[in-house]
Amino acid sequence: MKQPLVVSLIALAALSAVAAHATPWFTQDPRTLPDGWWRVEEHFMYSGIDHGLADGETAPLPGGVTNASAITAHTRIRYGARDDLTVFVDIPWVRKEAHTAAGTLDNDGLGDLQFLAKWKYRENKEQGWRRALAAFTKLDTGDTEGLPPLLATGSGQNDFGLTHLWEWRHAGSTWYASTGYVFRDTRDDTGVDPGDWIVLNLAAEHPIGDSHANFVCELNGRREARSRQGGQSLANSGATIFSLTPGVQYVDKKPNGRSITWEAGVQIPVFQHGNLPAIPDYTVYAGGYAIF
Repeated sequence: MKQPLVVSLIALAALSAVAAHATPWFTQDPRTLPDGWWRVEEHFMYSGIDHGLADGETAPLPGGVTNASAITAHTRIRYGARDDLTVFVDIPWVRKEAHTAAGTLDNDGLGDLQFLAKWKYRENKEQGWRRALAAFTKLDTGDTEGLPPLLATGSGQNDFGLTHLWEWRHAGSTWYASTGYVFRDTRDDTGVDPGDWIVLNLAAEHPIGDSHANFVCELNGRREARSRQGGQSLANSGATIFSLTPGVQYVDKKPNGRSITWEAGVQIPVFQHGNLPAIPDYTVYAGGYAIF
């Protein structure tokens, strides 16, 4: 990633303060929209990639690629079907580049569409906590045919997931946690059954002095089981990754509970073990959403 772009996005993060009780990006929260309300989001994510993992050690990227990058623009639309039930769709547009000694290859297009329903089953406003369950499906809509993973705009298979969500407010801070399981379907093009995922996330918001600013930090973890093909486990698969994601947000409150939120942050792997053909060194994100 070019240094001026990194500097500009970090500057955006520094200028984008968070008002209390916004929501983290990578950690799903248990909040639902009021009946008939909308939340429209736009997020831009840039990942720099220059290595993979082999038996927990850094390994070169496949296919003679020296480094690669991915830019994803997520358009996410949420709707309050009921006060305790929110549904949404995530529409990603992906652009990827891979650099080799022979030149640069690139590809762009629609990524994998995701649909999610979130049900808030318990809440205690006086004690400041809530719980919810979320179910999602990610469809194989991205382009993978004849493409290496570093240039594919999709994952090549359908995913289905269940997640349990928590939120606590204590001593001026808000804590979020989520734990989930992702069932990953067999790829039609290769016959590989990718390993399922266990996902663990923890996030916190803390106010900065008496201002409307909050610091946000997330710990995001994923355990990938080994892939299988033809009934046999593939040795060069399976991984555990934990990432730290500091960030900030700014909420412009409007009348009648409406608001506009701007946010920015950086996700950095802090623990990685196992086997993956490629893993981001960092992911910079910036964007926002409106509730109306």
